[in-house]
Amino acid sequence: MKLLALGLLMERDRHPYEIRQTIKDRNWHVTFRVRDGSLYYAVDQMREDGLIEAAEVIPVPGDNRPDKTVYRITEKGKEAFLDLLYGQLGESHYPFHPFFPALPFIRHGDTALTAEFALRQLEACEARIERMKAVIELKQDYLPKGALHLLRGILRFSETERDWLKDVLADAESGALGDPCWSPEGLLELEKRNKN
Repeated sequence: MKLLALGLLMERDRHPYEIRQTIKDRNWHVTFRVRDGSLYYAVDQMREDGLIEAAEVIPVPGDNRPDKTVYRITEKGKEAFLDLLYGQLGESHYPFHPFFPALPFIRHGDTALTAEFALRQLEACEARIERMKAVIELKQDYLPKGALHLLRGILRFSETERDWLKDVLADAESGALGDPCWSPEGLLELEKRNKN
């Protein structure tokens, strides 16, 4: 969250709501989950740590309405931004999907219900693919190269996810996810063999 907020403040001064809207307008919300509470908490922390400061306070008419504070990044904030940027680039990451923790135990569930969930995931993934293609087509000529690579990365990951979800759905529809060949005893035997 701090990397996103500081990065956007590197461009220009912004109010936290504008930070959130910019993330949405640039389609970054597809990859980064941004909750208002976490954004405002990050802004408060960054202000306390001297990474950002008020650039302008705009009075908002009406009783009990807080003034609108527009923030700018400080020199300390620019240093912190670069530390976060290079730290993020150095991270190792393995893809995660909501199905991953459930799949080892899927044989205990109802395969028809599993197929319904897989179909919903597949439909959402296909909609994301179409949305990313449209956004890239519309914005590719004026987006910064890094932002374009982000959108292309989302697209490629989504295309791979789509193909994988089709396989999961096919196995769910055929009943193959029930794994009738596995038994608790068979799993214990496999664990014993792996220890030796």
